[in-house]
Amino acid sequence: MYKPGILSVSLRTKLLAYLCESPILVPLPEAFFDEDWTEVNLGGCVIPNGILAQIGREIQTLETLDLKQCSGHELLDHKSFAALCDGCRQLRKIDLVGVMTFSDVHLGYMHKLGSSLRTVRLGGCICLSPAAIALFIQRAGLNLYELDLSGCQVNDDVIKAIIMHCKNLHVLSLSYCDDASHWALALLIRRLKKVVHFRLTRVTVVSKALILLIASHMGSNLISLDLAGCKDIHDDELVYLAQCCTNLKSLKLKYCKNLTMELLDTHLPEMLPDCMVDRDRPRFDQDNRD
Repeated sequence: MYKPGILSVSLRTKLLAYLCESPILVPLPEAFFDEDWTEVNLGGCVIPNGILAQIGREIQTLETLDLKQCSGHELLDHKSFAALCDGCRQLRKIDLVGVMTFSDVHLGYMHKLGSSLRTVRLGGCICLSPAAIALFIQRAGLNLYELDLSGCQVNDDVIKAIIMHCKNLHVLSLSYCDDASHWALALLIRRLKKVVHFRLTRVTVVSKALILLIASHMGSNLISLDLAGCKDIHDDELVYLAQCCTNLKSLKLKYCKNLTMELLDTHLPEMLPDCMVDRDRPRFDQDNRD
């Protein structure tokens, strides 16, 4: 029988990592956690019943919780997640990417963490409604440093909530979000004064006008920009973007079919010598035909 204090936190952390390598995490004994834990990583596991409530009871000083791609009945249990949020009032970072059963009810319990949360990753939480996301941002957006809504139902109401309540955002991901209008995104780009990492992968409404807005309103601050799969990007606006975004260290342009090889091969590296550009490479058979 496990007794508190027998294993150090570092050993218990290694033991938990080992247990998480199995697809189905076994139940953990009472007092496995304690106040010395600041981070728990359960990413990718099928979580046994009761473990989230146990974390809420035993680690009231928890700062980071990774539930990325987790599944199981535990994540369908609203009461267990509520107990987690009640107990971990100092939680600063929560990763829920790929938890497709995460619902509006779950997100509602996170409102009470609004004063502590700094990083919230909800990418792929497809069951969340735009109304629930917007309400969460109203309640918890003020202190957020990073917000990932990739693949979520992001409409104009969500964009307006980000504009009004997320004044301290530095990292924002709206990849695969196609429900927001061109007008709302244009207004958002004008207000993202502090964002340095911006992801818009495969957002179909990204146009020449939005690229020019990104360059003129965000250019001086941007460190990384993801425009992969945004098909309405041409050489002219990318040149202007490169001229304005002189601090860029990462630029993703894969599947941007309207960009010429001359620009990507020659001019862009000269304009952004310190930037890692992720782009399409010409196929070998195409080179031979040319």
